[in-house]
Amino acid sequence: MAVDKERLESWTFKDAQGNNVVASKDSVARWQRGLQACFDYAIKIKKFRVLHVLGHWDPLHPVLLRPTTWRNLMNIAPQQKAAGHSYEDVMLQPVVKALNAVSSPSVEVWFSVSGEMGLSNYLHADAWRGVMANTRQQLRRKQWKDVKVATALNWQMFCGCIAAANPEPGSFDPLRYNASFAREFAQVKHYALPYVKSFKLLLSANDFIGISGYGSGYRLKQLSWRDMEVPLQTLAYELGFFGINLKEYTSRKPVIYVEQGLGGVLQYGILPAPDLATVSRYTFSGSWPVGGYKREFDPWQRQDFSAYRRDFYRATVDLLARGKGQQYKLDGVYVWSVGSFDVFGVHPVSSSSEGTFADPAIISMIKKVNGVS
Repeated sequence: MAVDKERLESWTFKDAQGNNVVASKDSVARWQRGLQACFDYAIKIKKFRVLHVLGHWDPLHPVLLRPTTWRNLMNIAPQQKAAGHSYEDVMLQPVVKALNAVSSPSVEVWFSVSGEMGLSNYLHADAWRGVMANTRQQLRRKQWKDVKVATALNWQMFCGCIAAANPEPGSFDPLRYNASFAREFAQVKHYALPYVKSFKLLLSANDFIGISGYGSGYRLKQLSWRDMEVPLQTLAYELGFFGINLKEYTSRKPVIYVEQGLGGVLQYGILPAPDLATVSRYTFSGSWPVGGYKREFDPWQRQDFSAYRRDFYRATVDLLARGKGQQYKLDGVYVWSVGSFDVFGVHPVSSSSEGTFADPAIISMIKKVNGVS
């Protein structure tokens, strides 16, 4: 596993038309203004009482202009500069300033300063602790009901260590995961274990445990709340190899699936999956057509897919509503709400004159568990 940081040329934003805009003083300010307007609308018009923000980066090929790998495998420090800017400069600080411009004593802020950026969190844990402390301190200068800050992990390959050493390990395929992980961990153990102490300090510094909770390989019939614990069970299994007991942290901190969903398309494609087994295996694979909803890209037109998606969310709601019996507590779930994942139809590309990816039945389930009409 290499420990040299990635070479960065610049940071960019992707605008609503899918264009890449290079980070500059002006574009960062524009990004901040857009965020502020969004947060202001959520608080004042929609009366949101909890705001959760999830930060991401993605590697972009300088010529092909498309992602080159998964963000979880990028060895980048949060304050690493490229063309005069760092991730903290272009992502975290604009979010903090936009939030604080519209602060409300009746609103809670939950800020996942990173999501699925495990190799960076693991190798630069001390730097991330500093970033979290700074972010928390700035937000708490304003009037909020509560402020919580965390670095969110993926449900599998939490540190990116194995895939960084071997770009296509067996464990990268969710259904081969348990069979291959122990063997592949042994190959990187020597390099990975020296970072455990700092990483445990990072986990302790998190105000909540945030997880990308997609899971994989769910049963195709009779989904239950027990299936929805798979992401937590898998993360706990993997952390155990590093001498980390997940329950030491979940027993005293809120536990959140910071993103979850069912995409319904071919792995890393845009066309609907060929069968239900593919939908279940690649839960994290979805599409969001530029220009808005297109019926040809809607996997939920298939009745069996649509019924499965409803079962998926019914099981999730059942887990959230349970008071006992589960292995791990789960305090909340945030649905990835864009394109084919978007059961609410809230994102502009999720609907058009052709239709929508939204499902009223699922919206009703979620409203009920949230106690809203």
